Amino acid sequence: MKLCYLLTNVLLFLNHLAWSQTNTSVWKELTDVVIEDRYDASVGYEISYPVFGDRATALDGQQVTVKGYMIPFEAYLKPNYFILSALPIAACFFCGGAGPETVMEVFSQDNIELSSEVIELRGTLELNADNPDRMMYILHDAELIEN
Repeated sequence: MKLCYLLTNVLLFLNHLAWSQTNTSVWKELTDVVIEDRYDASVGYEISYPVFGDRATALDGQQVTVKGYMIPFEAYLKPNYFILSALPIAACFFCGGAGPETVMEVFSQDNIELSSEVIELRGTLELNADNPDRMMYILHDAELIEN
């Protein structure tokens, strides 16, 4: 039991370290969102939609710089289209149970090689409040910032 407790604390600490590497002001501002379920008669069930707060809304259409991890999600991964996560893959939205505000779709100007390291991108942020088939954050015309 003590080993399980210790491992849990180590994992939480590592997730905190990873979050602090990428938790720039952009990711902080993007947490200003709530998820609202609305009934959609065309499909016959509720669909989750984001409702953005003022801090997140202020970034819509703005050029931002964001750090994160590339997620090798086969359905999305292409040289100039991929998913960026504020957290490493083990803790990201798809694998680790983080919220949808911790990931964004990225459309880059040039092909970006898959990396397991933190990358930094600059691009124009779009907030997606209406299309449930897309992520709620989309970064357009992204370019890799070399450190």
